Amino acid sequence: MKSIQLYRDVEITVKELKSNASDPHKHHFFELIYVLEGTGVHNINKNDYEFKKGDVFLLTPEDAHTFKGISSTKFCIIDFTKSFFSKSAGNRNEKMDVSEFFKRLEFIFHNHNNIKGSIALNADKVTFETLINQLISEKQNNQLFGEIITQNVVFLLLHLIARNIHHNISKDFIKQNPKSKIYEITAYIQQNIYDKELLKIETISSYFNKSPDHLNRYFKKQTGSTIKDYIIRYKLNLIQTRLKFSDLTISEIAYEMNFTDESHLNKVFKSVFCKTAKQFRKEEIVKLKNNM
Repeated sequence: MKSIQLYRDVEITVKELKSNASDPHKHHFFELIYVLEGTGVHNINKNDYEFKKGDVFLLTPEDAHTFKGISSTKFCIIDFTKSFFSKSAGNRNEKMDVSEFFKRLEFIFHNHNNIKGSIALNADKVTFETLINQLISEKQNNQLFGEIITQNVVFLLLHLIARNIHHNISKDFIKQNPKSKIYEITAYIQQNIYDKELLKIETISSYFNKSPDHLNRYFKKQTGSTIKDYIIRYKLNLIQTRLKFSDLTISEIAYEMNFTDESHLNKVFKSVFCKTAKQFRKEEIVKLKNNM
């Protein structure tokens, strides 16, 4: 197994699995797996999914997984480290602001559970394979500008995954609910969660050609929640991710998520989860240590 680290944010590994199975394990952060060669079974959280060349899997820190190789298999594995979620001052001058890219892609990690098994890449399959091969080439040859090219290839891969997850979930939702606009509304909110102007009910209703009252009534009838409550809950989900996997201070998270200050964030957080953000982070650190 060989690996490289990209600005300490991403570790890329090409791994061959020749034995019948790998040991079940979890990861502390996120992992993207691309099947380069072979076939077999990928067991994720005790569910079996057959895999073949060209399949893509995205794993979260909570996922326990193992491979059962039916034939000799080879994978390209991309691990996202803790610093990928961070925006510390020490990193700003050394690299592109990865956290800004992550903001645009965050909904992947909060929607991918709707995808069972590998992620269907649809028309982007060939492009994805080309980019993976470019990634491996940069890793092996260590040429001039290789780091920045590798970084941008990783971002392109993530954007392709984001697009296809959005497409696949949207297609399934429309198939089951042909007249509903709820997925479009929630997708709009998720993709604009950091822009308070775009999250104003007047802006959202204008985007969907509805009056604010009509849109709110429609949304609540379909989901049982107001648009405002949905926005707050989604923000809190993102905050939980940052508390668990980043070294951002609670004050920095509050600023990033457009809360007035740390006290305001804690008040809202506690009203939903019955604990402060600081208490939540401490509990998650203990859980992480116990799972190591």
